[in-house]
Amino acid sequence: MIKKNPLYLVLAMAMMVSSLPALVSCNKDKDDEETYSYSTSTQTTLVTGFALQANNDVLINLDSVHFTVDYDRGLIYNADSLPVGTDISALKVTVHLLNAVSSAVFNITDATKQADTTINYSSSMNTSIDFTGKTILTVTSQDESRVKDYEVKVLVHKVNPDSLVWPQSWRRDLPGYKSGIQHKAVVLDGAYRIMTHDGAECRLLTALTPNQAIWDSEVVELPFTPDVSSLVSTGETLYMLDIDGVLYSSDDGRTWTSCGVTWHTLLGCYEDCAMGIIRGSDGGYYHDEFPHGDDFTVTAVEEGFPVSNASGMVEVSNDWTQASQAMIVGGKDSNGNVLNAVWGYDGTRWGKISNNHGQELPGLCDATLFRYYTYTQLKGVRRYGLQNTWFIMGGQLADGSLNDAIYLSNSQGVTWASGDTTYFQPSHMPKFYGAQAFVHSETMTASGANYLPRRVQSLSATWDCPYLYLFGGYGEDDALLPNVWRGVYIRLTNSPID
Repeated sequence: MIKKNPLYLVLAMAMMVSSLPALVSCNKDKDDEETYSYSTSTQTTLVTGFALQANNDVLINLDSVHFTVDYDRGLIYNADSLPVGTDISALKVTVHLLNAVSSAVFNITDATKQADTTINYSSSMNTSIDFTGKTILTVTSQDESRVKDYEVKVLVHKVNPDSLVWPQSWRRDLPGYKSGIQHKAVVLDGAYRIMTHDGAECRLLTALTPNQAIWDSEVVELPFTPDVSSLVSTGETLYMLDIDGVLYSSDDGRTWTSCGVTWHTLLGCYEDCAMGIIRGSDGGYYHDEFPHGDDFTVTAVEEGFPVSNASGMVEVSNDWTQASQAMIVGGKDSNGNVLNAVWGYDGTRWGKISNNHGQELPGLCDATLFRYYTYTQLKGVRRYGLQNTWFIMGGQLADGSLNDAIYLSNSQGVTWASGDTTYFQPSHMPKFYGAQAFVHSETMTASGANYLPRRVQSLSATWDCPYLYLFGGYGEDDALLPNVWRGVYIRLTNSPID
């Protein structure tokens, strides 16, 4: 007896046989051109890595340049562009694929030195590619069921990314500016505060960000005549001297209370204390602080210590000490000499920071000191590491002229060097002394963040970029300057690699 199959199974088998020619051959369009029936798997054409081969004649550590592979957009590119002027017209490459493929072909068009051509890639390929035009890498899966195009871009910086820039278009009007007024900006309770005094009226301006277009403004009734230039902040408390040197404090900038001490100079703040210098009955100068700690004793200032006109006092934490460190630069000593020394404070004592091992700073009064960032190239790779860097800008020189050089230190103030063509004060920025510097981070969003690379090496969609802000200061005629300048170290604006 012969067993019979059900009718539906017979019909199904007949349909499969009749469809075999369509499965084993490619469809043709009306122009008889071949098209592809794409599979559902992206793994068959996935590029997992891309690199340039070493060539020291082009760039040291060229083979360590990081490339991002964006499968969804079909892009391969180096997020951190190569240095200005790098020759990319003859570069050899290495491509890593997840699976064996039928072919990987570079299509080069519109290049400056290489004629339009196609180059078949293999792991032993020794042919150079000109990336000055358009380069498309076409990957065909091993079974030829899927094709993927990647545009390969070797990016080169148009400007040096390791530059500190102050674009003129970023300049803004100084909040509260009026000719002839005293003006000082600080940070209190996370907000930016400006105190102004025109000889009759005192105003307090407040904003959450330094580039805020409109600042809140209110009149403040003070029980004393302020020396606005002495205003400093611990972050939670404001301190300021009156014109007779009496120290006052305030928690909000509106209500002020006498601290009961008279100082010659208000240097700045360390943690929750104001740091100052008093004049003794013997005519000498002594360190003081308010409020006094339990074990505080008044001590004479060190030889060569600035008793006036030093930079603002900057307090920072670091990886080498448990206590915060504070720093001031320049000023005048008790004999009126203009100083070039850097002094540091560790919460217990002041010490002169040596600068004998590098280029010495010029003598400066009322310079602007701040800590910001630069990058250094990591040894053996084309990658860069962020480093804390001290900057000095502005200030009056010993002859009364104004300084327009920028000085940098990557050694906690021990050695300094003047900036080169990447660190300089542009000609459109006036020379100044007594300006206030702030570092304020702003959230950056990568271009096309919704389509950022996925599946393979990727960039951050958003990141915090620290910008520099310089408020006011005084110019060559000793008049208040009417602008806020915004600057940035260019590499910080690049999307970091995750």
